[in-house]
Amino acid sequence: MKSGVPILNEPGGFTYIEALVSLSIAAFVMALMPSILMQFDAVQSPKKGFEMDFFIFQITEVHEGSTAVAADGENEVITFKTAKGDISYRKYGSRIVKSVEGSGFVTVMFEVEQFNLRETDTHVVLTVASGEGENSEALLFTK
Repeated sequence: MKSGVPILNEPGGFTYIEALVSLSIAAFVMALMPSILMQFDAVQSPKKGFEMDFFIFQITEVHEGSTAVAADGENEVITFKTAKGDISYRKYGSRIVKSVEGSGFVTVMFEVEQFNLRETDTHVVLTVASGEGENSEALLFTK
């Protein structure tokens, strides 16, 4: 003689009670879903300036591999002399573009508000601001 409850040990599939339990759990989860989504919708995460971080990483890497730095204050162009040629960065509209040997361009940053160059005897100071002043960085390059 078998022991246990025969309703729960049927190998033929779901029993009526198992189906009711699973459907009631699914209905409970679906009833809670709108309130859970509204709770997470109210959470505001701060905007991150990943473009600014990538631009700083890229221009720093180019500077480390360069032999000289030149700045054109009138045209707002900073140029690095490297083994691959002259690599320059400038503001074009609301973007910062990178050119190699003065030809072509690659957009490296969007929504740029400020791109200012200041040159001293030993350094070039680049100030970049984006996102309505949310991200502002000043970079110092030795000549």
